[in-house]
Amino acid sequence: MQIDNAIIRNSNGNMKRSVYIVVLIMLVFFVISFLTNIIGPLIPDMIKGFNLSLTLVAILPFAFFIAYGVMSIPSGMLIEKYREKKIMISAFIVAFVGSFLLAFFPNYISAVCSLFLIGCGMAMLQVVINPLLRTAGGEEHYAFYSIMAQLIFGLASFISPLVYSGNVLQNTSCQKNMFQLTKFPRQA
Repeated sequence: MQIDNAIIRNSNGNMKRSVYIVVLIMLVFFVISFLTNIIGPLIPDMIKGFNLSLTLVAILPFAFFIAYGVMSIPSGMLIEKYREKKIMISAFIVAFVGSFLLAFFPNYISAVCSLFLIGCGMAMLQVVINPLLRTAGGEEHYAFYSIMAQLIFGLASFISPLVYSGNVLQNTSCQKNMFQLTKFPRQA
């Protein structure tokens, strides 16, 4: 038995069942859903911030989801060549670069490119984790783990807009409070 890229393999080179890997896969499902479903609450802020028409706004989620079509097959080929761990790390790096692109260059074009890169990263992760879940959890438990992954996916899709809204409201109330602190009291 050898440990290769955080995946436990037996002497035949086949992957053994690993609870650690299954938990990691569940966490990745959470991250994918969290990032995917936070796009919706971002759209109204992008409309206001970039002064966009509805036609231009429609391109933003399109850029994210078209990345799945563009990256799915190449991701499968990359997994065959480089294995699961390297592709997962690469996927997170691609999504990270996309996030920082928008943070450092906040304009419409960088938003489209950013969402495309984040979508590429999420597509790469999806291609990695679905077969990995079957192998790491065992084929006889795949249905259970798959349903559990979908529950976690749904939980993240419920939580992500709330987290975003909470942060926006908190920052707005902090700004209001700071404004109120700087106001001079009226003298009668």
